[in-house]
Amino acid sequence: MRFSKATALVTAAALVFAMCGCSGKTGSEDGVNTTVSTKEPKAVPDKVELKNYKFPEFLNDIKQADVLSSPVYVSFAAGDYITDITEQPFEGYDCSQMIGNSIYVFNVGKFKGLLDTSGKVLVEADTYTSVSLCRAGVLVMSRDKELNAPDEYMSFNGLGIVTSIEPPAFKQENISIEQDMRYRQPTDEESENNYKVSNIVLSDGSIVGEGTSYCDWEKVEAVSAQSLNTSRPYNAFYKAEKNGEYYYICFDRLYNYTIYNGAYGYVRLKVGEGYGECYILDHDDYSELVKLIDSFGETSSVKSPSKDEGLDFIQIESGYGTGDIVTMTISADGYCLTDHAVSGDQQVHKYFSILDKESFVSLVKWVDQVLSSEYVR
Repeated sequence: MRFSKATALVTAAALVFAMCGCSGKTGSEDGVNTTVSTKEPKAVPDKVELKNYKFPEFLNDIKQADVLSSPVYVSFAAGDYITDITEQPFEGYDCSQMIGNSIYVFNVGKFKGLLDTSGKVLVEADTYTSVSLCRAGVLVMSRDKELNAPDEYMSFNGLGIVTSIEPPAFKQENISIEQDMRYRQPTDEESENNYKVSNIVLSDGSIVGEGTSYCDWEKVEAVSAQSLNTSRPYNAFYKAEKNGEYYYICFDRLYNYTIYNGAYGYVRLKVGEGYGECYILDHDDYSELVKLIDSFGETSSVKSPSKDEGLDFIQIESGYGTGDIVTMTISADGYCLTDHAVSGDQQVHKYFSILDKESFVSLVKWVDQVLSSEYVR
């Protein structure tokens, strides 16, 4: 789901100041669905006087919300194979890096070449201005960008033998989804001791995520780049699910992959002159948010929304991946609009309610203290 900042502001403001509502429980009075509270004092929509709260600064760094913002596993990280040189190993050579404990990168002016561990020149420093590791055992060699020459690729092994290879070509058919059976010891309540799992398998037979918790999925499916709100240039995208948790598995053209937390919801927030948007990308954080909202309880009937269009507000979309989306827009005076969109249901479920004004503060602080950690990992 994509929103421009201007559109989100107009839409959210219109919802807050034209209607406003929130909660999971509803009642009715004169045909109006409402919410109620036993845990917080009755809210009165008068002058807004709240405890101190502030706009979450981490939102300023999110220029465009990206669903692929919370990586949990990387199959290849170049830094794990590269060591910066602090003491020169060979006289007459200016080495800058050691790659894979088997070759050195040395510099002559702007050019870079390669040495083996005995100091023998493997590639002269007269052609390439950049040498980088693109996957285990494979180097990408680049010339001056002004020359507009294509990159060249070289493989190397632990003996320091370097060989030119053809540019790697990505083929979707080299990635497949396969199912298998697993056995578990049955409990007293269970008679079934076999269960089905799905995995992504590469053409060399390797299972994606094997040896980690990020495998043996309940469900895996290929998804299109267009279906994701991301600017990251991967070559293939998969969505995986296990125990109610969602993940995206993304491949580059060399079949390196990164696993990201999936999205459970979305937040839009205005505090003073500050406005920002971000995804909710951690299952535990999302569960915490649900419990927080449930703790607000229910309040008395609301006949009319707030009229103050200058109030701060927070809008939370929840239920991503379930087909049961709930959008709650809460203004700083406690007025709340809930829009409940159930997949396949043609009816519009919108209702107004009012929460204690400190519920708004609790949500802003939750965004500031909890969601911010998702974007600094």
